[in-house]
Amino acid sequence: MNADQLELRTLTETDFDQVIDLDELVFNDPPGPDQWRAIVKDLFELDRGRGIGVFAGDELAGVGIISGLEMAVPGGVLPEAGVLLIGVKPTYRRRGIMSRMIRHQLHTLHEEGAEPLAGLTASESVIYGRFGYGVATYGASFAIPRHRSGLRPVPGADQVRVRLVPTAESAAVCEAIHARQVGKRAGMLVRPEPWGRVYGTDVEAWREGRSVLRTVLAERDGEAIGFARYRSKNDAGPSGLAAGYTDVSELYADDTAGYAALAGYLLTLDLVGGTKFYRQPVDSPLVYLLEDLRAAEMRVRDVLYLRLVDVDRALAGRTYAAPVNMVLEVSDRLCPWNAGRWHLTGDEKGATCTQTAEPAELALDVRELAAVYLGGTTLAALAQVALVTELRPGAVADATRAFATDLAPWLQFGI
Repeated sequence: MNADQLELRTLTETDFDQVIDLDELVFNDPPGPDQWRAIVKDLFELDRGRGIGVFAGDELAGVGIISGLEMAVPGGVLPEAGVLLIGVKPTYRRRGIMSRMIRHQLHTLHEEGAEPLAGLTASESVIYGRFGYGVATYGASFAIPRHRSGLRPVPGADQVRVRLVPTAESAAVCEAIHARQVGKRAGMLVRPEPWGRVYGTDVEAWREGRSVLRTVLAERDGEAIGFARYRSKNDAGPSGLAAGYTDVSELYADDTAGYAALAGYLLTLDLVGGTKFYRQPVDSPLVYLLEDLRAAEMRVRDVLYLRLVDVDRALAGRTYAAPVNMVLEVSDRLCPWNAGRWHLTGDEKGATCTQTAEPAELALDVRELAAVYLGGTTLAALAQVALVTELRPGAVADATRAFATDLAPWLQFGI
């Protein structure tokens, strides 16, 4: 079937089974249990009309689903269109379906005046740059041997009680703690209720030989100030020594003492050889608390791919660490309304961004603008590899200071 015979239309709830089948096919996943399908149905929200499909007759050939989220940016929170799922059936590749869906998503968001930002996590890192998505956050994972897991002392950690609680019954407390963390770093998402269920539900198929999903609370004076969720696997090696591990899926705390108390508990569980922490920020407290960081096998990878749907609304929607008064020349092949010169003025209190005919001081593509938007990459770093052009001496340094953030941005859960 030719590309011009493929129909793009809004998905409805009646398309759900085809969507799930395509998802499992594209990402090589086993069939999901009914428990998981029920959660996914709430995540996809097909009844809200924000999913699109490309059809060959009645057959779903490609799918793209957006969910309305809220993301912390420097100085506040902005709406973000989270691209939960986008994929093309293998038998319909190389027909422009992916490009067609992404173009439709971005143009619709602009035309409707919807979210000024769009974001996704990429199964393949080389795909999304050509659509103007830039790597805005990175994440770290740690694999820490138990015998080299010592932490530096933290004042007040010994005043924190760590208590095992039932995962299901503690969900509301954990979500309240999680909500208090949003805004501490740019890139963090307000977590809707269905996403809370994703992380707080013990789906048996996800155990993969490990324990049930366990939850511990950190408490001070009877008040919950942090929580962690984890699974463990007891796997004795040939010598009889513990070769299993503890997998930590979540760790949040209101302060350093609570974090250290939880980390200390997770790092010293018996009958395992070590502890693995996933989806941590690159400047995680673990980097500075571990006595032996070299033993931690720290790995860093790209996480959030961000797209500025409307440059003016996005740049005016955040604050800036240093005063900025600058004209940016932005190129954007896919979204022509963003292309041109933009006069950005702002400081730690707020900002404005308007089109202008004034001479540009910096020139860059929207992909690079997205990469620096949350502070995870600096303009100076991009300029050193000629991805940013300085048109006024000192403009790169000025803009680098303005876009900086105190802590590395972090996408704390998957979209």
